[in-house]
Amino acid sequence: MNVKMAFNSEQFFFRFNWEQPDRGGWLHDYIVYEDGEWTQYLSPDPWVADGDHPDHRGFYEDRVTFLLDDGSVEGFENFGGWMTVHMGTRSLPGEASAEEVESDPHFGDDGLGRNDIRKYLPQSREGEWWESTPWDAVRPQEELDELKEDGVFVDLPMFRAHRSNPMEYGTDHHILDYRHGDEGDNTFGTQDWDEADGPEYMFDPEIVEDGALDIERLREADYRQDLFYSESDEWLGEYEPYYLHEDWMVEFDPEVAEQEGAAIPRRPLQEPEGSAADWRARGIHDDDAGEWTVEMWRDLETDHPEDTKQLEPGEVYDWMPAIHHGYNARWHWVAYPYKMGLGRGTDADFHAIQIEGEPDWDEIEEYTIPLIYPGMVDWTWLTSKEHRGYIPTRNNEMSIWDVHENPRRMAAMVLGKEIGEDPRR
Repeated sequence: MNVKMAFNSEQFFFRFNWEQPDRGGWLHDYIVYEDGEWTQYLSPDPWVADGDHPDHRGFYEDRVTFLLDDGSVEGFENFGGWMTVHMGTRSLPGEASAEEVESDPHFGDDGLGRNDIRKYLPQSREGEWWESTPWDAVRPQEELDELKEDGVFVDLPMFRAHRSNPMEYGTDHHILDYRHGDEGDNTFGTQDWDEADGPEYMFDPEIVEDGALDIERLREADYRQDLFYSESDEWLGEYEPYYLHEDWMVEFDPEVAEQEGAAIPRRPLQEPEGSAADWRARGIHDDDAGEWTVEMWRDLETDHPEDTKQLEPGEVYDWMPAIHHGYNARWHWVAYPYKMGLGRGTDADFHAIQIEGEPDWDEIEEYTIPLIYPGMVDWTWLTSKEHRGYIPTRNNEMSIWDVHENPRRMAAMVLGKEIGEDPRR
């Protein structure tokens, strides 16, 4: 991944660029009519699955995400995102079942209303700061509130190629006891659907013929990517949008849309509000070059310090980017934790350059960051006696850089563990 960063007196800017030859990363989560019933196509993408998969069931958007901390979370500067994955986390061996989560007083129907366990910090559980205690050993809400007030959470902004990019926003999240969405409304909602009755909404047939897209064209990624909502007056009528928006969606009519191969997005887009709208974003996929270029920006100081890390010139932050392609959950590529400084004089690995006005990216230094597949190595294992470095890990006396200086070798090691053994055993 190539990254440039800059800031002015009011805003901070990122520019990400990475190779992605597979087209279609802007397509995501469609309800498709086939063989007389509606079915969900979520993941993996057809261009990600091995071999020829004509019966695949997936469209999953490309994403850029990054973890950001201001030094308030003990251990994060040394271990980054590996601190946020534990026994019980979804898509890993030993994941908590939906029934267990739904019946839990903190996470279930009487609490957060969740059915899985996602990233969390060990500080949110009972015990020492480093202890990867059971996922359900959550501290009382009063203690969680105190931790959050003290800044003990990690920021997690995202660029989503389908669910946020057309609106020219990112989505904003933070991690403490769970991976929470920030306060406010995100750029996307969810429409209900039924195998027999179909979805709630479809495209306006005057905008998209027969009120739905075509599954075969989706498989070929034959829908233009750079169709931003703010510019819809320029392209609507010439190109069919690949995403649903209230401006061109109507109630579902089976007499119109219920045809073999009809495809309708499950996630209608909307204008975001509140802290969820702190990050702006705009990404373009260059089909000829086979690469994404994504810009993200936000105010240095936001109105939402309770769930967003504030940025100050001259300060240094712990930062860890990642990329998702064609799949969700743990299937992604991550960086080691780095130090990011606002200004050249800071003691950091990367320096955001101070500018006047908007960034001229041709004049700003570019950093190339290696990304690796993180495997199934998690905080539960890293702090257990099965890990040779468990004592300095628990004492926060070493960094991943100290023992795995070469990310490529680290990637080979974790992949070998995943293939040859479950590191959780």
